[in-house]
Amino acid sequence: MTRRKPQQSRARFSSEALQDAFVRVLLARGYERVTVREVAAVAGVGIGTFYEYVANKEALAALTIHMCVKQQAQAMQASMERYRGKPLTDMVQAIVNDQVELLMGDADKWVALFLLERRVSNPDAYRKHYDQYVAMWRQALASACDPLSEERLDQASRMVHAIVYGWVTQSLMTLGAGLDKTLLKTELLRAVSGYLHDV
Repeated sequence: MTRRKPQQSRARFSSEALQDAFVRVLLARGYERVTVREVAAVAGVGIGTFYEYVANKEALAALTIHMCVKQQAQAMQASMERYRGKPLTDMVQAIVNDQVELLMGDADKWVALFLLERRVSNPDAYRKHYDQYVAMWRQALASACDPLSEERLDQASRMVHAIVYGWVTQSLMTLGAGLDKTLLKTELLRAVSGYLHDV
């Protein structure tokens, strides 16, 4: 449970410092060995400050995942804006490329967060993220110079998100950060392009 939302720059800095520290300790020790005391020390804040923002370790984990996914969504939205008006296949390939590059640029963190998400995120938060990504894919598919028909957009956006999210998260969680990024992109683009070709 998040106790308060940081409004001022100092409070926002403390909250972000706690999230960054949580990721560092998570990667170094694993979730079971993360302690509130160590996270606070790594963040450079007191225990009291920790509890001003979150109730416990689980709440900080959920907040960290939420904020990382939110930042990824913002990057994806910016990517979609860059390729607006391109041919559908080219646009989707460029967006997928950007997403894979973003995640693989910090692959160890994403492996840990994707695995942890299944333990600490509540279903409502997960559904909210899912709906947000589907809506972004719908917007992107509709903005191509050769868009899908209106009646196909809803299902296609869900399927494209399922392919991309499913393939990337499952690959990272099972193969780890050392997976072959080029092969991942090649197979992912083949799957998405094949689906869109038949829509």
